[in-house]
Amino acid sequence: MRIAVAALAAFLAWSAPALAQTAAPTPATAATATAPAAPVDTIAVPVWPVAAVTLPEAQPIPASFALGRIDGVAPELLSGVTAKGYARKVAVDNQSIGQVLVVSVAKGDREETISTEGMTAQFDAKETSQLFPEKTIEVQGSKAALVAALQRLATPKTAKEEKTVVKDDTSQNPTTGGGSSNDLASGYKSPTVAATPQTTTDEPTVDTRTTTEGCPVRIDVAQGRAFRQSKTQTFTDGALSADGQCSDSEVSFALQKSYLSCSVDVVDLAGLKAWPQYSLYYIDDSGENHPVGECTQDTETVYTIAEDESQCAMFLDFSTSQAVPQAALVYLNRNNARIEARGCDTSTKSAAVAMTESAANCSMRHDFAGAMSHELSMWTYVRGGVTYQAAPCADDGRTFPHETVYADAGGNYICTPITNLTTKTVTLQSRKRITVDGVAQYITECTPDTSSSAIMATTDGCMEPSQWTHDLDAGVSYGQERFYYLKPSGVREYVAGCQTSAVTYAHDVTVTGYQHHDDQLWSYPLSTVTISVNGSTYTVASSTVVPGAPQVSYLPNGTTTQATGQSSYEGCNAYRLTANYQRWDRPDDTEYLKNVGAGLPIGPTNVCTASGGMSAAEWNKVAGSDASYQCGTHYQYETWAGEGQVLVGTWPIYCQYADYTATHVVIREDGTTISSLNSVKREQPCTEYAGSCTQNPTAGAVATWRAQLGW
Repeated sequence: MRIAVAALAAFLAWSAPALAQTAAPTPATAATATAPAAPVDTIAVPVWPVAAVTLPEAQPIPASFALGRIDGVAPELLSGVTAKGYARKVAVDNQSIGQVLVVSVAKGDREETISTEGMTAQFDAKETSQLFPEKTIEVQGSKAALVAALQRLATPKTAKEEKTVVKDDTSQNPTTGGGSSNDLASGYKSPTVAATPQTTTDEPTVDTRTTTEGCPVRIDVAQGRAFRQSKTQTFTDGALSADGQCSDSEVSFALQKSYLSCSVDVVDLAGLKAWPQYSLYYIDDSGENHPVGECTQDTETVYTIAEDESQCAMFLDFSTSQAVPQAALVYLNRNNARIEARGCDTSTKSAAVAMTESAANCSMRHDFAGAMSHELSMWTYVRGGVTYQAAPCADDGRTFPHETVYADAGGNYICTPITNLTTKTVTLQSRKRITVDGVAQYITECTPDTSSSAIMATTDGCMEPSQWTHDLDAGVSYGQERFYYLKPSGVREYVAGCQTSAVTYAHDVTVTGYQHHDDQLWSYPLSTVTISVNGSTYTVASSTVVPGAPQVSYLPNGTTTQATGQSSYEGCNAYRLTANYQRWDRPDDTEYLKNVGAGLPIGPTNVCTASGGMSAAEWNKVAGSDASYQCGTHYQYETWAGEGQVLVGTWPIYCQYADYTATHVVIREDGTTISSLNSVKREQPCTEYAGSCTQNPTAGAVATWRAQLGW
């Protein structure tokens, strides 16, 4: 204790240290105390606080440190040992200097002082006011003094220290006094003659262990790490006697961002911006995912929302004679997938275009029975240089009466009369005419007058509908006829070939299917057009889009989500990717699925398998690791006449230990190796007395190691 006090006094005097990189002291600082002179056998020892330590100004506070590996010092001397000392920081010439002093080493309830100088360190503390377990410091001091203290700490207590003998006032002990420095020799004592039997008390067996059980993982978002915590437990005679506080261990895991677990983006329609969300997670050394916290907006990743007209049909406003472009608001996410932020609505980028009604694209509908022709018109609009049909041809209310015309204004026949030289008869021919906006239009071919002679019309030889005129716009087919007169022999003489007649055949239109336009969300009906000719059906057009066919809109039918067959992985977790679809019912009762973006992934599902280190056969002894250590003391008693049991001697008991190694591998379903961790563990003892440890450890040892490693 006096040595430790002396070291602390020297530490307090060491108030104006100079960092290794600091320039030579100025006259203002030369008068202050300097650091204690370093011993000739100086050694640098890595230490770190077992718990976070706040550095006070000037006045030191007690602190405990864990010891790292030291070159030239046996690892068994460092096992379970804690360094004790003091820490503080001082201000010197506008510098903030941290100082650490280690004065002793301790294990269990024993403590040994290193030297009067102790071991010291100083460092720049301008940016910190604390020492953290993850920050290693190197203290310097005498190697010989440190090793001596560690050896004293590792030396078992002598029999004199461990046993208390009760004697009466008349008893004498021949071995009392100074003894040999040999440990084994000092353990032996001559028989003691006493009036009452000697009473002995066995020293309890104290075992210190480090464990992670009961210690949560500490999340440090600022550092982007998840720190595994551990604590030190003390077992006395196998029973837990002291349970330490959890603190950060040397094991930590990087915090990572998961966007798959937060599939809902933050959308600002007014600002035309969107942001993805993510949650934090880390993957431990077993390849297992651990989520941390809730979904957080990723303000560094900004999506720009834009209009997309490609998936929206034009809105036709006949009340204002305008075709109004429609657009959806969409953006591309971090996976370059198209996301719809809002459905179709009036575009703010494209102006409405005017619709015009014109008869130029429609034929006339001729009613020969009523001697009247009806004008048909169509609504159209032009966009991007392309003309689009807004509505089919329909009557616009304008009519034109039929005229029967034989000659033109000059008195010339418009049709050549049919002259039969045999009978010397002439049959005049005429055509039907209408006048549209001052312009005459003939709507029939030359037709002989049937009332002027015996010339008659017949459909014989003109009943081939494939040769007829089929007006799909007007919905009728025009038959054909030809004209003849009878020769005196009674044989028909045809005066002209087959030509279009005034006989019409109404079209029977049957919808036989649909031509789908999924990009516009409507279909054209496919129609089969037939006419009935003398009781037989003739197909004019088969499964075609007839002029004026309406656009039949799809009907919305909710939404659905389907798997894409692709997977994404985060460590051992597999997420099965999906896509969201709008369901649209087509007129033919089929369904169109419109992809509107990525859906919520299904998962996570652990798809990893682990191997290695799971059984004793997978742990192999490290070559040359067999060693022995003293694991007990044997006491020999003899019964002396009249004196009872008398201790006549002691000797040590030795046990064997060995190190075993195994490699633990975690592999994902796609063949990716998630982790491959090699570990070395010691089984102590593996056997008693002479002999070597077996090639594989015991099952009990493996179970303990797996629990420690989390395998």
